Order: sequence, then C-alpha cells, then structure tokens
Amino acid sequence: FMGTNFSLGTTVSRTNIRYNSFEQEQIGAQVILGHALSEDNRTRGYLRYGFDQRQLADNFNVYTAALIFREYLQDKGATSMMGLTLSQDTRDDYLAATSGRLLQMNLEAAGIGGFSEFVRLEARGSWYLGAPSFLLDRSSFVVGARFGWAEPLNVIGDFASPALTSQDQAFLDANPDHNTQPLDEIDTDLTLPLTERYFMGGLGRYPLRGFKARSVGPRRAILRRVSIVGNEALPAANGSLFTPVGFNPISGQCEDDPSRILGGNGNGECNNLNDTDNFADIDETDVIGGNKFVAASFEYRFPISETVGLQGVAFVDMGNAFAEDDYNLFDVTEWRYGTGAGIQWFSPFGPLALVLGFPLDRLSNEKSPVLEFSVGGANF
Repeated sequence: FMGTNFSLGTTVSRTNIRYNSFEQEQIGAQVILGHALSEDNRTRGYLRYGFDQRQLADNFNVYTAALIFREYLQDKGATSMMGLTLSQDTRDDYLAATSGRLLQMNLEAAGIGGFSEFVRLEARGSWYLGAPSFLLDRSSFVVGARFGWAEPLNVIGDFASPALTSQDQAFLDANPDHNTQPLDEIDTDLTLPLTERYFMGGLGRYPLRGFKARSVGPRRAILRRVSIVGNEALPAANGSLFTPVGFNPISGQCEDDPSRILGGNGNGECNNLNDTDNFADIDETDVIGGNKFVAASFEYRFPISETVGLQGVAFVDMGNAFAEDDYNLFDVTEWRYGTGAGIQWFSPFGPLALVLGFPLDRLSNEKSPVLEFSVGGANF
C-alpha cells in the first residue's frame, strides 16, 4: 500500500441468501490493514473494521424457531466490529502442499455502534504431513482443527417482542406454566444474533462434509404465532403468543391435525417449548446455530493432474456447534461424523470442489449420501 510494507484491502457487498427457514438481505463493507511479522512474510498480522446491516425478509406466515422469529421482528440489525487476525503459512506449495502448516487466529469485538454486541475468538490450523513413498507421488495427509466461541453481550430485552394483548395476558394469567408463551419468555439464553451464530455442514464457512449446508447444530422447536380470541387460538400475524406447531393452546394437547390448521406435519406428535434435545418430532425443529463450535478433519489428498491443479481427496470430518447453555464442546459423543471423497480443482476463477459425503450418525430427517458443490473461496 503506497510503497510501504503494509497491505490494504477493502470489500463492499450486498447479498440476498435464501435458507430453509428464512431469507436474509445484507449489505456491508470492510477495511483490512495488514503487515508482515516475519522477514519471510509467512507470518502476518491484520487489523480489520467491518460494518454490515441485515434484515430478514418479511414473512408473517412463517413457522420457525423463537430465535428466528425475533430476527423477523427486529427489522434491521447492524453489526459494527473490530478484529485482529494473526496468520502463519509455511506450506511448501500453495496448491498441492506436502509439508508445512497453515495457522490462523481471530479476535473480534462488536458493539461500538450497531445492534450486535459480542466478543469472539476463532482459531484454525492445518498440518500437511506428506505421505509414505509406497503411496501416490506428491500425495499428502492433512490434519485440520477449528474452534470458535462468540460470547454474547446482548440481553433478551434488546430483541423485539410483540406487546401482549389483554386477552393473551388473561390466558397467561390463567395458564402460567402453559406450552404457550410470549416471545421474550422463550429461549431467553439464546442472545447471540442469528447472523453471528455457527451453522455447520457442507462446504460453507464452517464446513462439515457429509451433511447438508447449515444443517448441523443445536435445534429448537418450530413455533407458530397465535392470539387467544374467546375459546380459540387463532393464527395471527400480529399475535403476541407462540406455541409449538401441532399444539392446541385451548385444549392443552398435541392434536392429530391432517388439515394442518395447527401447523406442522399433523401427525399428532409435538415438541415442547423447553425441548433442547430428544425431540418428539425432529421434523418439526429448526437448526438455530450455536455460539461456539469445534471441528476436526483427516484427509488424504492425491494429485489427479498437477498440470491443471486437479486433486482427489478422501476425508473424515467431525465436530458440532453448541448453544449458549451447552458446554460439552470436547465430549466426542456429542460430535457429528461424516466421511466421503471428492475432487478439488484450483481453477482460474478460484477453488472448485465437488464432494460426495455420508453422515456416519444420520438422524431420521437427514439424507445420505449428500452431494455438495462449491465455487470460490481463498483455498481448500
């Protein structure tokens, strides 16, 4: 940058992404100032500032988890964040390394302006170990590990919640421990904003191959929004109460509802508001992301065509994301496991990957195998 030993990078972006449970629009900008910390330029430090503003597209008929409902009601939310990154890259080859390591650590803080308030620490490492001579020439074993923890500083009162109507308040007074509650009384420990949460799976930002993108992490019951009118719990765009799909607040029962007036799949099995695991119907849950995650991978990479930068890869991935009230990060029985193989191509327009993966501990609502395709990104 301007003849100095510093580097300067800027990005400006506008994205619209449609997920299974919501659609998100986001605009943002980031400035990154970097400098070498070693003479060989392999160790570098970066100081970053970013600002983004996001909004979930209006959908007043949505059935989803409480955390996502809060984002719908929040209107626009902004994140103003400072970050410090340290990285070291000693690989012998950028495209097909057989020795060296790639290490990175990020420390970030948000809350100087904007809505989101949190501190976050992330670390990742990849070690390239080479392969014995009896295996393919220029092939390599790769061991990877990743970790992230975002500590939320927002409180539940920061998020929007519908004001209770007099009828809904009267219903709550008569049924204080009911399976129907106002939004600010549900999942009150989940205060890290949706866009900052860790969703694992697929080939995305937090990969876990063998699973669909953003499909791995803590789950919560899918809810519907209702209002109590007389002796009926009516679906209402402006209702102030929320209850699991399939549940009838008036009868206090989960009902077999083929017409699906009560939402859900109508099979007569319902989750409870306080369920965090062992759901009665996992099909009526949403992945809501965690505030922390841990992941590891073991790969064997081998050249298919060094001329065009084509590699084959066989892998085993493991890890999971965890919610604010769950601290079992290093309990391997809580991790998810996937395996498979694929092709990686260092194309002229960025890395391209095609992976066929298999979950080793598949849930009833998960598919196997899973075919994932990815274009772009910095590296594999």
